Amino acid sequence: MNLWKVELVLLFRSWRGWTLVSLYLLATILALLTNYFIDKANKAELINYADVIEMYLLFSLPAGILFIGLVVSSMSFDANQNLSIFLRMRFSFKKILLTKLVIYVLLSEVLFLFTFALTFVASMVMFATTDPISLKWFTFGFMLNILNSIFWVCLITFTSAVFKSTVASLLLTLALIIGFPILVGIATPLEIVARGLWETPESEWDKVSYVSKINNWWPTTISDTDNFLTVTKSEIDSKTIVVNFEEVSLEPWFRLKPFIVSLLLAPFLWLYAWRTYSRREI
Repeated sequence: MNLWKVELVLLFRSWRGWTLVSLYLLATILALLTNYFIDKANKAELINYADVIEMYLLFSLPAGILFIGLVVSSMSFDANQNLSIFLRMRFSFKKILLTKLVIYVLLSEVLFLFTFALTFVASMVMFATTDPISLKWFTFGFMLNILNSIFWVCLITFTSAVFKSTVASLLLTLALIIGFPILVGIATPLEIVARGLWETPESEWDKVSYVSKINNWWPTTISDTDNFLTVTKSEIDSKTIVVNFEEVSLEPWFRLKPFIVSLLLAPFLWLYAWRTYSRREI
């Protein structure tokens, strides 16, 4: 029996697999349509194709969140006793773990790259190309995206191993990836006010706020490096890019601190998950 076939059949026989595909395609369609109507309403200013791709990255976030949920659900196979017995009686836990991770990572990367390329080509045809995307920065961002996926695999494997329950594992994953940034967004201004530093410019908060300093090292912020995929010639000239609606300096070591932390942390997360799965009773 082929474990790859079993996993893909379980995924695409239900709503989960087709919903993931639909969300990635919907992100492309929404990015193109939204910018098309904006372009028609505002003819005085041409929309650059890089803006369309940036909007695609924004609209693809729900697909990314669903992907996380699907992986955590798949990795929490011990929560379903019948499925756990079925898999463990036929395959080694090593093969189960690696096959599930490879399938989902490959599926996510294929869907992302396909819809990204589709958006890229369609936006070049439909919108202005006067401010081209830098091939050098795009290649650099793509390489970082691949390296970052190593950490995401280890993190999701870790959170899936902490609890047997799928819901508990998913909540822990979302808390680390989404919950902490939201907490930082709320706690940082409160800290600034509490410490009497409200006159400090917002651009300087990273230097004076302890919460922001912790966030600068938080490993999940490495996803911000996806903004390198859409760096244009004008942004290179101005030496700034927009990240999370804020202008930051265009530097190759942007998010270097969380990148280092993620590389150092990844092996320990993987080892913990491996040890937990190998010792877990059915």
